[in-house]
Amino acid sequence: MQMSPKAGIHSPEAFPSPTLNTYRAASPVDASPPDDYPRNMGPVANLDAGVLLDGSLTAEEQYRALTSGVAVLDRSDAGRLVLTGDDALDLLNRLSTNELATLEVGAGAATVLTTNKGRIVDLLHVHRSEDRLAVFTSPENQQRVAEWIDFYTFVENVAIEDVTGETAMLSLTGLDSTKFLDGLTNDQTSSLATYERLNARISDVTADVYRSDFLGPPSFDIVVDAEHRDTLFDVLTDNGATPAGPDVIEALRVQRGIPAFGKELTEDYNPHEANLVHHVSFSKGCYIGQEVIARLQTYKKVSKYLVGLRWDGDGPAPGSFLTHDGKRMGIITSAARLPHTGANVGLGYVRKGFADDGTTVADEAGNEINIKVLV
Repeated sequence: MQMSPKAGIHSPEAFPSPTLNTYRAASPVDASPPDDYPRNMGPVANLDAGVLLDGSLTAEEQYRALTSGVAVLDRSDAGRLVLTGDDALDLLNRLSTNELATLEVGAGAATVLTTNKGRIVDLLHVHRSEDRLAVFTSPENQQRVAEWIDFYTFVENVAIEDVTGETAMLSLTGLDSTKFLDGLTNDQTSSLATYERLNARISDVTADVYRSDFLGPPSFDIVVDAEHRDTLFDVLTDNGATPAGPDVIEALRVQRGIPAFGKELTEDYNPHEANLVHHVSFSKGCYIGQEVIARLQTYKKVSKYLVGLRWDGDGPAPGSFLTHDGKRMGIITSAARLPHTGANVGLGYVRKGFADDGTTVADEAGNEINIKVLV
């Protein structure tokens, strides 16, 4: 069953697909993927995150903070919408893949907006409060998401407000980030489960703290009024958080197998292919694209998967084709070099028969590429 769009409005299918990078995703409220599905290692990262760097930190130092310490990055370009009205939760539940109807106040979930062909429009983070939903979109994609939701709103009592410009979002990640935030929030952060929210004062700044695990657990998003961004950044860095730049963030994202909007997550792919099936409920009611997504699972018709890639030397660039015995069987979507080892890593889509650990394929120049299944 498919929902029908409003009459007289151009279909969202015709909207131009954004080409910017995105942010996050994690465990579902209700999902039942087949046992043999590859699983991605974590949420989707916002790679366009700007930070205040003075040039004094090496890439290795930033990488170390991102993994074993605590790193701060500015992800204010991620879209932030507020949905209000009695029908907001029900409507979003009928437009996206995950089970949102059972969300309790204070909880949240990741869910995928898909076209009627089951292709990815955006991966959203949804957080429920008493009287509203906070919806996080990919960078600079909030208008498209708002229009998409409005497109399928008929008599429902729903209002959409874009608060991206009036707020800022700084994010923390790294093994010590929970302990670090506990020290700034009177030990309140460690009690947060993924997608849960805490309203807190950090120094003199009032903030909403979300456990998002956007770059792997533990990771947190801190949303404040825009005018408090610099003050919050200073508080975080003065207390020991290390600023991390986009190149190092990108390397860690690729290493961890986390798909990014505009690269791995586009309307060329569906949630099965992109390892987002754990954000899909196979027991809920109808939503846009459900028939296609359910049929792919039932009849095991998924033809390609997102995989990790490893190679020696300079290697191929994103957009390069992968081959086997001279025939195209995949495409590279992301590539990076790890700052602490110099190893080359990538992400790409390959045909189902090649999505096995240790499979060797080649780039267009004949260089060997090793495949790593994302789990």
